[in-house]
Amino acid sequence: MTVINNSMKHLILLLIIASVFSCMEPDTEDLWTLNKLAHVETEGYCRDVFISGDSVFVAAGQAGIQLWDISTISAPTQVWEMTLSDLGVSKEIMQVEYEASIKQLFALESNERPIHIDLSQSDSIRLHGQLNTSEKTKEFRVIATAIDTFTVYAADNDDGLKWNKFGYDPLTFDGIWNLTGGAEIPCAGLPNGIDIYEDEIVLTIDQLGIEAFHNQNGQITSSYHIDLDGNARSVTMINGGEFYVACEEGGAYRLNPGSSSQWASETQFAEDQYVTHIAENDHQLVLSCASNGLALYEASLDLTIKERG
Repeated sequence: MTVINNSMKHLILLLIIASVFSCMEPDTEDLWTLNKLAHVETEGYCRDVFISGDSVFVAAGQAGIQLWDISTISAPTQVWEMTLSDLGVSKEIMQVEYEASIKQLFALESNERPIHIDLSQSDSIRLHGQLNTSEKTKEFRVIATAIDTFTVYAADNDDGLKWNKFGYDPLTFDGIWNLTGGAEIPCAGLPNGIDIYEDEIVLTIDQLGIEAFHNQNGQITSSYHIDLDGNARSVTMINGGEFYVACEEGGAYRLNPGSSSQWASETQFAEDQYVTHIAENDHQLVLSCASNGLALYEASLDLTIKERG
């Protein structure tokens, strides 16, 4: 099963199912054209999506969580939904993440602890409730290292970078996942975004830019801190040393600290946009620009980032 993960999940679905409204100039060469394949009216605001194969999990704000089947891409169908009441929470659902290897779904109530939902049984959905993790989670990532273990990494707006490890207890009737370890690592500011690539972790810390960490066999240490223009909102990692940062009124950055390539270690672009998220696929970039919709860019072979629509 192919999983499209991390910050790409927001904008890839938009490219598939939404009409694109942008500031394209019709008489400008080399602009991209996007074709509408399907449009889905989801109940509630579509805050986040996670795509796993033909399944699309939607964080639908005050409407809770929805699962859509896109096996017929031109006609997506809704499979099920869980309301806030079903989830036992009262705030908007802002993020969803599905770990296919262990068939576990995770969702984030605004500024709270992640919610754990077991989808391992094909005929039932089991709600395990909020995980015993970070109380002020802004964004999280889940890494499953085995079929009976997963770790939640959270950008905690109070305590910095926090991680909590859980193990499956097969002896319990309901199949409980118990907390087996965890720690918090202070950072340069109050984080609001996170992304992970293998052993590298990057946090966005608002007006203070980003801070990178390295995970060496469970020992997480700070690697470096980079100050950026604007408010660093979200980060999209391409590999362990290359990533894009959405900086709201500061536009966007491509960062490659310590690179020996011809690329500059820091490239700012889209300075005239209010950028909240960035998705990347094979050097094609889609920027979410709040009320301005989407902006398209390309990281070209001539080492420049070019506007494409």
